[in-house]
Amino acid sequence: MSANPTSANPAPTVQGTQAPSQIELFWERYRSLLLVILLVAFGALGVNYAIKHYAQKEADATWSSFAATMGLDAAYTDQTKANESLSERLASVDGAKLRAAATVAPDSQKPFLLAAVARRAILDKEWDAAEAVLRELEAKFPNHILVKDGSHPVQSQEFVKEKDDAPKPTPGKPKRPEFKAVVAGSAVGLMRSQIEAAKSYVVPAQFAKVEVPADAAKVKYELSGDYGAFTIALLPDAPLHRDAFLKLAEAGFWKDIAIDEIRRPTKFSKTPHELHLGFESTKGDDREKWTVTDPSKNLVDFESNKLSHFAGAVSARNEADGKSCADRFWVVVDDAPKYDGERVIFGFVVEGLDNLKRACEATMTAQEEGQGQGKPSESIRVTSVTVVK
Repeated sequence: MSANPTSANPAPTVQGTQAPSQIELFWERYRSLLLVILLVAFGALGVNYAIKHYAQKEADATWSSFAATMGLDAAYTDQTKANESLSERLASVDGAKLRAAATVAPDSQKPFLLAAVARRAILDKEWDAAEAVLRELEAKFPNHILVKDGSHPVQSQEFVKEKDDAPKPTPGKPKRPEFKAVVAGSAVGLMRSQIEAAKSYVVPAQFAKVEVPADAAKVKYELSGDYGAFTIALLPDAPLHRDAFLKLAEAGFWKDIAIDEIRRPTKFSKTPHELHLGFESTKGDDREKWTVTDPSKNLVDFESNKLSHFAGAVSARNEADGKSCADRFWVVVDDAPKYDGERVIFGFVVEGLDNLKRACEATMTAQEEGQGQGKPSESIRVTSVTVVK
């Protein structure tokens, strides 16, 4: 059997290496340079980010300071103030500090601060000062959005109040609110119009604050603790209430009687500060026996008058069948026009209203604190009653 020369002597395999690609050659040649370029690029991005971050931080600090100066920062922590108008916020801002901030503010903020200074002056009824600031704003920033005329200048549009007989919206399809028409012009022009309207406004007679007659009888109450005293001047507008109240005062009726209810605003309501006293059951130390449902023994006919519940108004507690209590009364410490016509006003606090304000801030139970009304935790009593004529 003969051997197969082909299978006995296989052809040698030719082995070799693959040549490097152009990319590999490029990388080997310029690797160091490319690494340097990448490091420089990342470094530049880092520096750019740091610069932007620092600039944003500075801008945030600047505008946060601006918001605090304008009194707008309160809305950050108290949601109930989120819907307050700028005028409501500026009412609690120091006018001098506002003016000082406007003097040193950058041009991006100065026009708005000047407008706020003018608004604050309007709230203080300083018409000439407000006009002077508006002229300054116009002179220094003639092309600013607050100064230039337009068909829709910077302003807030009020809602159109729905009529009582308006159809109710379809469930699941709320009705879109309707706004009052836009007033063309400029923000500065609108403020100027408001100044003129305010200067010419005359308070209706029924809303004018009462001038207490010089010969009005007065009743002075001393309170327990450190709550001081307050004095009520009686008015001729409700003669039946005045005379009955004065008779009780001369007899010292309220001595040892305690304030049985205080009311004040909460986070969710704007209830005015007010207090009530007159229930004889509060003379006792056992507060569980205080009753506020017993009918009064000192009733007078309801007397209508045109007096309004300005701060300090003293009004009789209502009783059934068109009667008022001469012995039980409310004192409002804040303006409370919502009670006009509901209660008979027969006097005004002429001294010590600040003491009554402190009494309205006395502690209550946690539940009553949330409701904004209840009995003071401590018994605040009338220690003496004196008629001053």
